[in-house]
Amino acid sequence: MHRNTQLAVSALLLVACGGYFLTPDSWRFVATPFALSAASALVAFIGQRRLADAVVLALPPLAGRWVDPEVGSHALLVACLVVYLLTQRPRFAAVAGSTVAAQLLVAIRLKQQFAGTPLTWQDVRFFFRQFADNVGVLGTQPTLVVYAGAAVALAILGCVMAWRWNPPGHQPGRSAPAIAGALAALLVTYSGVLVAKEVSNLKAAGAWFVGAGLDERPALGFFATASLDPRWGVESADTTAFQRESLKLLSAEPHPRPADIVVFLQESQFNPATLAGCSASLCGMDAFAAASSTIAHGPLQVHVFGGSTWLSEFAFATGVPHDAFGPAGEFASFSVAPHVHRSFVRSLKAAGYRTVALYPTRGGMMNGRIAYAGYGFDEFLDAAELGLPEAWGTPDALVHEAARRVLASQRQRDQPVFLFALTIFNHAEHGVEMERVPAELRAEAAREFTSADEARSVADYVWRSREFERELKLTREAVLGNAQRPAVLAWFGDHQPPFANAITLRDRMQSLPTETGAVPARYQTWYEVSSNRPERAPSQAPRALDLVFLPGLLAQAAGAPIDDWLAANISARNQCAGLLEACRMPGVREAYLSYLWSDLKEFELP
Repeated sequence: MHRNTQLAVSALLLVACGGYFLTPDSWRFVATPFALSAASALVAFIGQRRLADAVVLALPPLAGRWVDPEVGSHALLVACLVVYLLTQRPRFAAVAGSTVAAQLLVAIRLKQQFAGTPLTWQDVRFFFRQFADNVGVLGTQPTLVVYAGAAVALAILGCVMAWRWNPPGHQPGRSAPAIAGALAALLVTYSGVLVAKEVSNLKAAGAWFVGAGLDERPALGFFATASLDPRWGVESADTTAFQRESLKLLSAEPHPRPADIVVFLQESQFNPATLAGCSASLCGMDAFAAASSTIAHGPLQVHVFGGSTWLSEFAFATGVPHDAFGPAGEFASFSVAPHVHRSFVRSLKAAGYRTVALYPTRGGMMNGRIAYAGYGFDEFLDAAELGLPEAWGTPDALVHEAARRVLASQRQRDQPVFLFALTIFNHAEHGVEMERVPAELRAEAAREFTSADEARSVADYVWRSREFERELKLTREAVLGNAQRPAVLAWFGDHQPPFANAITLRDRMQSLPTETGAVPARYQTWYEVSSNRPERAPSQAPRALDLVFLPGLLAQAAGAPIDDWLAANISARNQCAGLLEACRMPGVREAYLSYLWSDLKEFELP
């Protein structure tokens, strides 16, 4: 009779709790951290009849604001009670569930520090999707590896200790664990639905991803990216006037043989002279000044910070910034690039160019090989095919030597060559392997920067940049030295370095005003275009340029035939004075992007 009474009371309690949770006003009380804490404690006490278990399982919901200001307590309750349902060990559940949440927050924090951008679900998805090709990046960031390794080791140790600390305990009755499990399942369902609803609301808001939303609500933002799909996000515009202007630039007559075009994407390269407090003797370099062969140079507007090189590759190849596709544009190399129908590369191919890409890592890194096929390259050579060491620390000297070798081979063909090469040496952590940086350079940086972290990072960055400058001189001679072979040489920085070991350097970045406008300091790198055509007079004044407009400038410098895609790129650059986001003529930005999307059908989304 006693057992039957206990079962009846327990069933009545569950029914009452379920009915209460379903009432419209239940949120006002149950949503509070203290109520969730009490509910968790009740689960533990019913299941084991031990006060210590109840106290430990009650703690996680009280720390919910660390996860999310609104539904963090619900998220922690779900994480802990799911583990409880699987193990029936309250103390282990509290530690393991909290550890999972803590690991996520640590990962988000590390991504922000070492890459300059928040962590998303898609980052994890695509990283492990081609893990063998992507994992090499960790070798260039030893501090990140140490931090991440320590966090994982502590998590494992904590879970092992919690498991051993949580003995089976008393057996209060065969019905007690079932009642505790039913109540836990009810709480998990209730809180899980609320968290899922908030994630859905966050996803629907849209602007949270490209603004400060991920910084404010990182954990929920992480899950809100799980089901993102690329969607064209540019407001539709009338393209009639833009089309009329751009078509005036079409090549009407056959061109003589156009020049070879060689472009280097220089990893993490900005002009160090833009660092406040850095003298010309330390940060001034010839690579950022106009040479006798220079056609154009100056600050470059890119659309990423601290990483995401593949998005700069996308902007250069397609003439469109990745954020035109909404939040999912962050993963354009996977979702959009394979479905590109028009591009800079395809325009050059149609004009008779042989198009070749050189990749300094494994070809699958961030879907490189497939993305470049979508851009239209005839040939894609990764590190293995180039005889490079497949390491993220590959020196610029090796990449430039490989580029010069491939160019010489491709020039044996009876057609102009477009060669696009990426470097990797200036990637990621600066200020760590300082034994390779000359002592005099370290001493000079230490005199100018009182912060030791800043001094080390600047010295390391300047040294790597000087290595690039030296190789650029050799490549310039190889590309432009033959006056009988018209050629254009260009390079640009894909993004700024995150300076993870001296974050204060980010605040020292200065925007350089130019005759065509100023680029936001955070998104400012550098570019240069040179030619061996004597009729091209060098430009001494720096000109600001958006990366999406570099293709048209290169085509004009090379004397390549101008088709409708290139005409649109050149026309928009002229009307916007080189800067897309800060276009001087209202409506041209939207008209240009709408023209590519609607009229030229450049993309077909999956």
